[in-house]
Amino acid sequence: MNHPIAYAAIIIWPFIIFYLFKRYGLQSGVLIGLLGAYMFLPASFEINLPGIPAFDKFTVTTMTFIAYFFLNKKTLGYDSLSRFLKIIFLGFLISPFLTALTNTERFYHLPSLTMYDGLSDTVGNYLYFLPFLIGVKYFRSYESQQLMFRYFAIAAIIYAVFALYEIRMSPQLHRNLYGFFPHSWAQQYRDGGFRAIVFMGHGLLVAFFLALGVAFIATMKSAQTKLFSFTGNGVLLLFVFITLFLSKSLAALVFGLLALVSILFIPNRLVHLGAVIIAVMFISYPILSSVKLFPHNTILEYAHMVSAERAQSLEYRFDHERELLSHANNKSLFGWGGWGRNRVRDDLTGDDLSTTDGKWIITLGVRGWFGYLTEFLFVVLPIWLAFKCQGIVKSRSKDAKNEGKFLASQALIVALILVDQMPNASLNPLYWLIIGSLLGRCYEIISVNQVKTDSTAKINNSLEIK
Repeated sequence: MNHPIAYAAIIIWPFIIFYLFKRYGLQSGVLIGLLGAYMFLPASFEINLPGIPAFDKFTVTTMTFIAYFFLNKKTLGYDSLSRFLKIIFLGFLISPFLTALTNTERFYHLPSLTMYDGLSDTVGNYLYFLPFLIGVKYFRSYESQQLMFRYFAIAAIIYAVFALYEIRMSPQLHRNLYGFFPHSWAQQYRDGGFRAIVFMGHGLLVAFFLALGVAFIATMKSAQTKLFSFTGNGVLLLFVFITLFLSKSLAALVFGLLALVSILFIPNRLVHLGAVIIAVMFISYPILSSVKLFPHNTILEYAHMVSAERAQSLEYRFDHERELLSHANNKSLFGWGGWGRNRVRDDLTGDDLSTTDGKWIITLGVRGWFGYLTEFLFVVLPIWLAFKCQGIVKSRSKDAKNEGKFLASQALIVALILVDQMPNASLNPLYWLIIGSLLGRCYEIISVNQVKTDSTAKINNSLEIK
């Protein structure tokens, strides 16, 4: 089916990004480019050309970034990574090749994997991950961190307006502009009303984006940094939170409420500790589920107290996770690869019996433990480094209170992105930018502290000599 406006939007977008770079500079260009792509370009749409990755809203954006960086002789953040993370990054890139090498047999009616599959997925991984490297190098300063928070906060406020419209009038903006509905209509109707999808493709993605928006705005409020001159941050925070409440996503509402309370009322030290606990829980969840130590039944009991319908949905999800995890364990090291080989199938007919929602189980099934760890360690390690850096900020920063608040809030935001990969698959290049920025911010804090320590030692040594 032809969707001329969708085609036009994807084709024109690179020219818009180049204009943004020229008009607003690199940092603002990257932020507006990724935010604009996620918020307004068509969802579930791509242009397929032979021999190159498909052009969708994110690949066209990151490929444009590569072209801009190449033409302007700018480097990415690979050299900024530690030696350990450079090795992990290379592992992340070669993971699809290892998966292809260990899946040369057919699976039911599905084809075997080839080196072409490995190459195609490696290119896809790089484009998907590229904003992380940009974040590490170009969003590592306190000023760039503040800029990123401001852009995300304003983006959430703008999107809340569109979301409120669709909650009231039904999710029709995508269909009206691009000529097609990007997902199942039934999934956007819940509790007698509508979820907003706007241009993200699913109501759960919009709700989670708004939950992160609550965190960004709450941080700006805590730091007493006004977003607009005509109104206070408290009013804007309330507006976005009410929209989140009306979005009919219990998980996103819990995330938003957790962020709100943590950022405004809980000490930074405890916020960092909570982020670390979330990270440890996520990385160990597949193991705990495999050995039946994760309290699924207890969670279901609490879910029944909230809503029988939601509890039934959660139980359905857990049942499918167990089946998918059992299947993934049959190729635990490098996974089953693409083409739906990671999914559970009927022994007689080969029909697909699976429902895959969480990013964690998709990654584990497709790439195995090697792919799972080489990808998600890039999310876990920045959270851990931020926890270690909090003391440096508190003792040495000129603006220790606000700088510490921004660092703790960003660590919490990254932790929320991580934990959302358990029920959903919301991780995308825009969120990789936030994660990479946190790692770069930690590197910058450690580097500045080292310089100050060395300078102090030299001064003390010279005084002793005198």
